[in-house]
Amino acid sequence: MRGIAGIALVAVTAAFVWGQETAAPTVDEHTLLLAHFDEGFDADYAAGDATAQVNGAELVGEGKWGGALRLGEGQDLSFAAEGNLDMAAGTLMFWFRPDWQPGVPRSHGLLSMGLDGDPPGYFVLSQGWWESSGGAGRMYFVWDNQAYMHCSTQAFANMTAEDLGRWHHIALTWQEGARAFNAIYLDGERVAHNAKTDITVRQPASRLFVGSDRAQDGQRWADGLLDELVILDRPMGDAEVAAVFRAQEPDWAAIQARRWAWLTDVLEGPEPELPRAQDGTLLESRALLDEGCPWTDPDEIPGIVAKLKRAGFNVYVPCIWHGRGTRWPHPTEAPESGLAERFAALDVDPLAELIAQCHAAGIEVHPWFCVVKRERDLHPEFVEEGTPSGFFDAHRPEFRDFIVGLMTDVVRNYEVDGINLDYIRTGGLCRGELCRAEYRERFGTELEEDAQTRTEEGRPNPNIVAWQDEAIGEIVRRVAEEGRAIRPGLIVSVDGHPHPPADPPDTNGRNEGPWVDAGWVDVVYAMDYGRELSWQRMDAVRAASDHAEAYVTLCGNYERTEEGRVVARAGEHVAKLIDYCRRRWPGNGVGLYLWSLLTDEQIDALRAGPFTEDARPHWLRPGG
Repeated sequence: MRGIAGIALVAVTAAFVWGQETAAPTVDEHTLLLAHFDEGFDADYAAGDATAQVNGAELVGEGKWGGALRLGEGQDLSFAAEGNLDMAAGTLMFWFRPDWQPGVPRSHGLLSMGLDGDPPGYFVLSQGWWESSGGAGRMYFVWDNQAYMHCSTQAFANMTAEDLGRWHHIALTWQEGARAFNAIYLDGERVAHNAKTDITVRQPASRLFVGSDRAQDGQRWADGLLDELVILDRPMGDAEVAAVFRAQEPDWAAIQARRWAWLTDVLEGPEPELPRAQDGTLLESRALLDEGCPWTDPDEIPGIVAKLKRAGFNVYVPCIWHGRGTRWPHPTEAPESGLAERFAALDVDPLAELIAQCHAAGIEVHPWFCVVKRERDLHPEFVEEGTPSGFFDAHRPEFRDFIVGLMTDVVRNYEVDGINLDYIRTGGLCRGELCRAEYRERFGTELEEDAQTRTEEGRPNPNIVAWQDEAIGEIVRRVAEEGRAIRPGLIVSVDGHPHPPADPPDTNGRNEGPWVDAGWVDVVYAMDYGRELSWQRMDAVRAASDHAEAYVTLCGNYERTEEGRVVARAGEHVAKLIDYCRRRWPGNGVGLYLWSLLTDEQIDALRAGPFTEDARPHWLRPGG
């Protein structure tokens, strides 16, 4: 059947010109499966078995082209994976009209498939995923979870009710090998991407389910109409996916313009009214995070300070603990690899020198700790078999004493203005013997059993949440209390994914709201590095808090190319994101990640836009 006549998809994309009549997709030499859902559930073309196994799905007449599938609660169908889907390389496309509420507060499973291996893997497309770990509101495409090949977008959660309720073109692409990647495209635009080297993925172990996450025995349903399912044996590129969308959507230009209305509407509004000091100086905190450590070379410090000043930033957040040793001279703790020789050869403490030069330029310094992260065989006494990989065991009192002591030592010995806590979470559920015993002592139940149970509302077991919260919360509380006992004006910030109370709580102990309410945390940097910000989610978080000013969106200044390379984001877009945040969410300023990709183009755009005027750091503190 591969020779079936028809206009090839590639030909459709190449031939598209403005004004050409749009049409449904057709078969070409790369097609593995095509299902129009006009006259039946079975595929109209399939390289493998075309037969659909139907579980409650309905055929309706109001499709994007002809008929469509209705996929509500308890409704899905499936196709055999063999011959119809190539895990090594491919594209999967369809049209979808969601029946979702604005903001998408509930989860929805669109596609799922089990993968082989030990442990087994899965392939899934889900709106909402890992809600208890920061995944609420995002659409995830997990190509192979065991290969850690997944990417996500918040685009649907950002849509108005009108835009959300129309037909959308969704495309997924993937390729394994030396330059592996997977990506999500929405209405012709790549909105999520992940790339790694030398990746081999698992093979299908179940049918491909359309309309649910049944392959994981889940209860997430698509809740909408689905039409024109296409699977190819090769990954399409950006231009090809865009052309397919335009060849099938007559209103494509207006749709793409509306996608950015959330940004343009705010930027076209009035300038923000920010506070000023008595001398007229603008009061606005502008933080820049630096995950590297060029500042450990004193010769580099003047250039770093000059660049910060030139860009208009007034808060520098250098990472001094990445879970693999200290990045500052410490009397007993071993430094990160490669720094011991540098520190031994210096007659100056680089962290002290950095702070002194920043202060002379009017720039605050908030050292950054990846608190529970463990990147090498460091302090084995703080882990056991069953501790989440790449993390220390936050349930060990000895570890909490160690890490709090390390952070408060910095507060005591250096003239810091604040401290930033990243990786302030357990990293998963510790299943070691000591953890199980501690949990049993604390709650009188078994950890493994409680981890498998949920409330009637489908939320995580409250004992699991409490156990994780207590361990991480103790670290945050102690750093805040002990640090401010040393420096009363200390600003405590955390990097996370804050969520409104209606969302399930984080089961890794990272629940920022109570920390803010208790006055422990002054700033929550909501990590949001995409081109499109999660503005509806941030609105909901701030609306639910008595301390809205504490929540600051941390924007990104980098992109991933179609080939997976990390490159600097266009300066104009970086400036627009920062300007948007200071206009929409006044409070504790703005933040940008990361230093190493701050370009002259970005600096010029910031200075021509939101940072035209210099500013002095200004903090609003929940604790008063």
